[in-house]
Amino acid sequence: MLSLEPYPSRLQYGDGHFTTVRVSAGLPVNWQAHQYRLDEACARLAMAPIDWQALTPAVMAEAKLQGQGGLKILVARAPGGRGYKPGPGENHIWLSRFAEPAHYPQWRQAGISLAQLPITLGSSPLLAGLKHCNRLEQVLAAQALSELDCDDGILLDEEDQVVSAISANVFWFNDGKLHTPSLDKAGVQGTLRSQILAQSSVLVGRWGFDALLAADEVFVTNALMGVVPVRRIEQKHFGDFSQTRSLINNLQL
Repeated sequence: MLSLEPYPSRLQYGDGHFTTVRVSAGLPVNWQAHQYRLDEACARLAMAPIDWQALTPAVMAEAKLQGQGGLKILVARAPGGRGYKPGPGENHIWLSRFAEPAHYPQWRQAGISLAQLPITLGSSPLLAGLKHCNRLEQVLAAQALSELDCDDGILLDEEDQVVSAISANVFWFNDGKLHTPSLDKAGVQGTLRSQILAQSSVLVGRWGFDALLAADEVFVTNALMGVVPVRRIEQKHFGDFSQTRSLINNLQL
């Protein structure tokens, strides 16, 4: 479809970032963590700071209208001249409300299936951890997932180390110890991931796909779907979610 309407010029470079907030009982869940994420992204991308006196009341009003579901906050740099050089000025911020995906409750209850995806995440230390607006690798991963008989996929980096699922962080138990990949080269530092790291003992490091196949339990997380256990990774089946359920009960999620 051809359009002659103006568009946000900085977004053509992916020059922005966003966060997705779960809304429950008319309130944004884990709101402080989302504020920290947006502040960190603005600082690392050398963007103007967020005007919280304006944004917070708007978020609270939108959450109240939504009731249950999600709220996306997208921040783009102020328009500049032509080319890559950014211009001065305040950020542009968009808020949008949406319903929770209908399959998420079933996922949380019954678990999901995963497979290794044939998409490699490139190393990008300057951007690693940020939920920036260039998500083309995830778009390609979602296309690859559509060819497989599973719910989500595991993405590896250029050194064949586990990074994440397409839109979720990944954790696993092995011998009673909780593990999660380092995100110093690629991936997104999820707000729920940060919360789990702050509230429990987690080994953070670099492991290959075999570490998932050798795990006792695996689960994935993001702010909207919460903690979702994994029932199968390719041909490996997990019949017990007891450690994952215990984690959910013990954490203040």
